[in-house]
Amino acid sequence: MAGEWAALGPFYTGFRDAIAERLLRCPVDTVVFSHYIAINAAIGVAVGDDRMVVRALDNCSVTILEVENGLLRLVEGGHEADTLIR
Repeated sequence: MAGEWAALGPFYTGFRDAIAERLLRCPVDTVVFSHYIAINAAIGVAVGDDRMVVRALDNCSVTILEVENGLLRLVEGGHEADTLIR
């Protein structure tokens, strides 16, 4: 999972972009349960980082994003741990 989304090509950057687009369409405060890569994709869009893994999120961590002026903004990154990710 090391590397950047752009290196994977349009199918994968489309996946990342679709995650961000869906989050941007949430009309009210919303809770989303998701997996490691999708959360990292959203964080990456929010902070302008193209890496696939921006934060080493722990299991059951809570990440808070907001929509501000039509853009995702990272409010709080989830707890990070030394979890082995393969």
